[in-house]
Amino acid sequence: EGTIINNVCPAGWRLPTATELDEEHESWDNNTPAGAFASSLKLPAAGGRNYSNGVLYNKGSHGYYWSSTVHGTDSRLLIFSSNGAYVGYFFRALGKSVRCIKDD
Repeated sequence: EGTIINNVCPAGWRLPTATELDEEHESWDNNTPAGAFASSLKLPAAGGRNYSNGVLYNKGSHGYYWSSTVHGTDSRLLIFSSNGAYVGYFFRALGKSVRCIKDD
């Protein structure tokens, strides 16, 4: 595990680590899009973008948020839907959302 060197966030902000995203989702009242949006990060179910054709999918029903934690060609990703939420490893070429947090 490591941290991405090229931060996509503006100065003074950063991507959360996988541990921080996991702690965030564990704090929700329920592991659904409603719980994600009610959280301190206000995560919308923005869906994702297909890496091969750019088509958007699962808008309004799923949320996918990258962490800064990487492992080879994969990164840790927070995923949520009406079926629950979890943080897992996924291929970094996938078009997913980011949520920048203020650096301490």
